[in-house]
Amino acid sequence: MPKEQPIIDFEIIWKKINHKTTENEDILLTRWLEETPDHQQYLDKVIRYYSDGSSFDDNSIETSKAWKALKKELLKKKHSTFKQIISLAAAAVVTIFLVINFLLPVKKIEVLPIVSNKAELIKPGTNKATLILDDGSVYDLASSKNLKLTEGSSEIISEGNKLQYTSNEGTKKEVKYNTLSVPRGGEFFLQLADGTKVWLNSETILRYPVQFIGNERKVELTGEAFFEVSRNEKMPFLVESGEQVIKVLGTEFNISSYKENPQIYTTLVKGSVEIYLKDRPEINQRLVPNEQSIVNKIDTHISKRKVETYQFIAWKEGRFVFENQNLGEIMHTLSKWYNVDIVFARAELKDIRFTGNLQRYANFSEMLKKIQKTNEVEFVIENKQITIK
Repeated sequence: MPKEQPIIDFEIIWKKINHKTTENEDILLTRWLEETPDHQQYLDKVIRYYSDGSSFDDNSIETSKAWKALKKELLKKKHSTFKQIISLAAAAVVTIFLVINFLLPVKKIEVLPIVSNKAELIKPGTNKATLILDDGSVYDLASSKNLKLTEGSSEIISEGNKLQYTSNEGTKKEVKYNTLSVPRGGEFFLQLADGTKVWLNSETILRYPVQFIGNERKVELTGEAFFEVSRNEKMPFLVESGEQVIKVLGTEFNISSYKENPQIYTTLVKGSVEIYLKDRPEINQRLVPNEQSIVNKIDTHISKRKVETYQFIAWKEGRFVFENQNLGEIMHTLSKWYNVDIVFARAELKDIRFTGNLQRYANFSEMLKKIQKTNEVEFVIENKQITIK
């Protein structure tokens, strides 16, 4: 008969999810997790459950829904003993109680209807970009516009949500550069002449050759983009981004290099990359999958760390994933996508930390409701300015 698995105080699990555990609580949780793999599986299920952005209203109907959902998520065990079921069920009851007491406001926030009404007018970003050719010609690319151009021996086609280059390999001549600029509230997909795929996030500029000529493939990036580089061992792919240069043969990675940020983040999903400083190539790092480099623009230092890559590439998959991020960073990210201005009534509000998994294409009101339900902050909307109190 399987050994009965004791259930740790759920409040410690809840505090761990929200990064609020004390040193003693961390010790207790670590000991509990070491007792059996089942405990880690239980914790993982709870984390996944809350990462879906679920929230409950304080009423019997929603409490019943919570009970059913938690039973489904936490009690799926084919060979559990009666005691195990009772223990887990007790934890589920505690879960519902804690959700109501920790997630929901103790009192109704009067500003919430204002958020619902006015934020409904703020829509998520769309596919839009500006294409600038080598001769200075400018073309507006948007969801409803198709475009077909010829530049030298290259054909350029836009279908409203992506831009694709094809070229005649036998007629390479001089290098011509195009620039793709994605504004606030926009995103766009680009396929370069070598087959490399690039997803560009809001407020991003990419300068690239119409055809790749010579012994390297070099592009220049400001902003954020995900690259799926077509492999060519004879012709390395270089991404120059401010002080940083990335050199790859064929791989998948994300770069976040906005001018206003003091750091450049490169997150590797597949393959390997070499990162070095443009003016000091002796300062470098090599990344393997699930590693992220951080270039500090101030002291020109490169460090690296292990990460869960999904958090940093989720935007490409239509999600916003925030893992213990402060509200200042979160609202800065959302402001680019929803094209709004953010004002904090008090500077200390920027330091409140949140963890969440949200739909990128949801109306802004849904984003604000989820954050406001924590009872940590209130939002006031005037036109496209969001004041946080």
